[in-house]
Amino acid sequence: MKRATRACRRGLVLLEVMVALIILSLAGAGALQLAHQSHELDDNAREWSAAIAAAEDGMELAKLGSSALHAPPGDLLPGGFRRQITRRPLASPDVFEQVTVTVFLPRGGRFDLDRLAHIADDGSERW
Repeated sequence: MKRATRACRRGLVLLEVMVALIILSLAGAGALQLAHQSHELDDNAREWSAAIAAAEDGMELAKLGSSALHAPPGDLLPGGFRRQITRRPLASPDVFEQVTVTVFLPRGGRFDLDRLAHIADDGSERW
């Protein structure tokens, strides 16, 4: 009788250890998934911040009337980004034009930054 009770207790201890290992494995897998998602979110935020900075830099180039505006469209930027600056006159009042800086992200997606520029009679621009 004592042998059966000891064997039963040993079996229960083994079962308890196995259940504890399964629970710890699930908790560890959840923690790894959370760390992976956090890392991915950080990468996406860093990529979007770089795209915004490249778009603002492109808008400054447009304000300065840079010669890059007359080059073939699509500046290649570090990190795999590509930037394109376009100017479109607005239809109704001829004194305004829309300047758009588009930054294409390396893993897909794009960011557009739009501004209006006032064109004076002498051809100069006011932002």
